[in-house]
Amino acid sequence: MPTQRSALTYDPEPQCSHTWVSVEDLAEELQIPKSTIYGWKTRGLGPQWIRVGKHLRARRSDVDTWLDSLNAAA
Repeated sequence: MPTQRSALTYDPEPQCSHTWVSVEDLAEELQIPKSTIYGWKTRGLGPQWIRVGKHLRARRSDVDTWLDSLNAAA
């Protein structure tokens, strides 16, 4: 008796609503060395970073919130 296989469908809409920022992206945006961002991360400063395999990513919304907090403190 043949088995029935369900058809896989392609969903063109992304399931994740987050935009992700890499260390390189943020360093380029702020025009600072990547080492500065790594230093901030080590000291617990900056946006919250998430490790995805060997890569670090931050949610764009977390980066924007962190940058806004710097403006508010100034």
